[in-house]
Amino acid sequence: MSGQSFTQEWWLQRISATVIGLYALLVIALLIINGTPTFAQWQALFNNTAFKAFTLLALIATFYHGLIGVLHVWPDYVKNALVRSALNAYSWLAAAAYSLWAVYILFFLK
Repeated sequence: MSGQSFTQEWWLQRISATVIGLYALLVIALLIINGTPTFAQWQALFNNTAFKAFTLLALIATFYHGLIGVLHVWPDYVKNALVRSALNAYSWLAAAAYSLWAVYILFFLK
């Protein structure tokens, strides 16, 4: 990898962490303001498209944040290049699958 990609990954890690933190603060603020929500209140909250979109953004940021982290950890512990390549591919596939699953749950599951 070039130095530029490390710098880009560093920034993307910080941006994804910021998105995750903002989402966590939003949920905590909602819980403090409204107290313990009932099922109907959760349902009403997730019927709001903007909240669904922010939830999806936070989930994708979480998956990406974890992906970049694990892609940097594999080389420290897995010395076999073939195994490391397989683990990297599996990590990308898992992150993509989780992202698609989140879209399905948030926007298509009733």
